[in-house]
Amino acid sequence: MDMSETRRPGRPASADPRQLRVQMLEIILREGYEHVTMAQLAAEAGISLRTLHRYFPAKGDIVWLGAEGGHEALRRELDAVDQGLAPLQALAVAVGRVFDLEVEEEPTARLRLRAIAAMPPEQSSRPDAYLGWRQEVAVFLARRAGLHPDGLVARAASAAVQAAMAEALSWWATEAGADEAAHTAVERAFQGLEGLLGSGSEERGAPSGNNSASLA
Repeated sequence: MDMSETRRPGRPASADPRQLRVQMLEIILREGYEHVTMAQLAAEAGISLRTLHRYFPAKGDIVWLGAEGGHEALRRELDAVDQGLAPLQALAVAVGRVFDLEVEEEPTARLRLRAIAAMPPEQSSRPDAYLGWRQEVAVFLARRAGLHPDGLVARAASAAVQAAMAEALSWWATEAGADEAAHTAVERAFQGLEGLLGSGSEERGAPSGNNSASLA
């Protein structure tokens, strides 16, 4: 018998992945992502390292599992959203609908986002996890403005939207009250971004759309 599979007496042969993830997130939040190892996580959970790897191949999967998904749902919602809405309003509606489809329970989502917020900046940003979302936003904004999705303006705008959403989710997980939903925090961030930048650009005589398009 492989000694790595030896279990403590009374421990179940398998664990509920959702409960196990919550336990792992609590440990990561307590100890710090950069300080805890997979072996330590397994030992504290009372399971073998091999069993932990069966559910989560790498430590990053515990925190980022699910972050890479959702962009296909976002694309569908952006295609279906009311075209009469302003771009950031449309994005807020679409993101809210995607969140409604999420299977992750709210307490787990808050815990996961708190763990991300506590990470060092170079670890918490993880751009690859949100690449699909950022690309869909770039395509949507470029289509609205008649720009190329790979151009400077569309890429910069999608990066700004992604940063605003990440900041809103971090605030929701660490500071928002229990009665506020994640998607409403994102919506408020988008509204604020539109209000601050939109009104300010008009008052200061921002470059016209044609000049912006020339940068794309």
